This record gives sequence, structure tokens and C-alpha cells, in this order.
Amino acid sequence: MSGTRTEWIWIRHAPVQGQENRYYGQLDVAPEPVDPSLAAAIARRLPATAVWLSSPLVRARATALALKDGADPIAVAAFNDQNYGLWQGRSFNDVFAANRTLDWSNPVDIQPPEGETFFDLATRVYEGVQRLTDHYAGHTLVSVAHANVIRAAIALALDIDLGTALRIEVAPLSVTRLGHRVVEGASQWSVGCINHETGS
Repeated sequence: MSGTRTEWIWIRHAPVQGQENRYYGQLDVAPEPVDPSLAAAIARRLPATAVWLSSPLVRARATALALKDGADPIAVAAFNDQNYGLWQGRSFNDVFAANRTLDWSNPVDIQPPEGETFFDLATRVYEGVQRLTDHYAGHTLVSVAHANVIRAAIALALDIDLGTALRIEVAPLSVTRLGHRVVEGASQWSVGCINHETGS
């Protein structure tokens, strides 16, 4: 419906266990427990009624459950983390040392062996966001996902290039709010906040 506002509230999952400075991507690693007082503080900033979505990975789904007791978020395959292929589980330093000839100044198009580029991820995120925005027009959607997924959603809303989007910080458990309207047949996005950390 023209002029109907759809709210997107993106939340990055809680920190993960034992993956510091590593490519973990689509490895289904567990998150650290969310402090109940922090979870309650974040939950107070969320609407009482919303459609809950998440990446299929356990760290996103567990975070959703920590924020909303009894939540059963819809798993959205398009919002899965980036697939780093054969780099998954390896440290950043090891991968860089073994791939010095890659153009690390242009990370958008770097494709790990048997994995995907950030451009690939952004393409599927764009498609997922547009499909769900159309399907749930006029509703509020709370989506618990991953840093690069949220960066892609921000790039869509702000109409910025993906290289710029990769420079945006998205901290664990931070909140990003985006709004969408269709005005005279044109899609219009607005940004409420990016990387808001409760208590900061």
C-alpha cells in the first residue's frame, strides 16, 4: 500500500565462543550467554508486537530467544552469514599470509575457495529484504542476524556502495533501525539509527 511504513529493526547476535580473530561465517558456533539485565534493557527498546526473523544459525536464534522469551523467529536463509568456504575456522592472519596476492584493498569481490563474496551476500540480502518488506508491508520486523548482513541492509537503505558499507561498525547486540515506504510508486528508505549499543 502506498505510503505504508514498514519498520526493520536489525540486531546483531551475541558474541560467539572461541572464534576470536577467525573466519567463522556459516559455521554453526554457539553464542555466549546474554546477560539477563542487558537482554531486558534491549527488549524494552523493542515493540511489543513484531514479526521476528533470524538467520538460520544457532547464534542468531539463541540471541532472539534471549531477547524475547518464547520467541520462534522465522528462519530466513537469505540472512545467513557470509560463506567463507575453506577459510572458515582459520585465523585472519593465517588466511592473509597464505593469500598475499589477493587485492585486500577491494574486499567486496574477494571470494574464498568454495565460498562467496560480500557482493554475493549483499545480493541475497537485498532480495530477502525486498521480498519480506513487500510481504509484511506496514508491520515491524525484528531480525537477528550477522554483521555483514546488517551492513548489506544499511547499504540498501542508504544507497551506498558495498565497500563503504564494509567500514560500518556493527557490534554484537547492537540495534539498527531502518524504515521503508512506497511513495508514488517509488521505494523510499530512512535510517533511524545504526549500531546503537544499549547502555553506551
